[in-house]
Amino acid sequence: MARDVEQSRAARFFARLDRHLSALANATARCGFLEHQLEGWEHRYARFVATEGASEPACDSADPPQASDFLVTIAGLAARRSALAARLTPANGQVQRFTLTPSGRPTQ
Repeated sequence: MARDVEQSRAARFFARLDRHLSALANATARCGFLEHQLEGWEHRYARFVATEGASEPACDSADPPQASDFLVTIAGLAARRSALAARLTPANGQVQRFTLTPSGRPTQ
């Protein structure tokens, strides 16, 4: 049952994420957004581990967030970012990294 909950949490998050990605202007914007999300989730996971889970509120006390929730989310974000980055790789083979400005625009 715990695995079903983990997949359900990730599935709900990725459904919202994929809807948002499809609304962004282009692949560069999507890649930048994913990079920003990935950094944020990695930071949240580090804080979760450092505080032994106290940093994340439990919406359901019978089912608090688990480390696996973070790992599934981070892996999914990384897979989406890698797939987009592969399509954006220039002829020289260097993968470009993108960040978002405070206004949400991607930069290189």
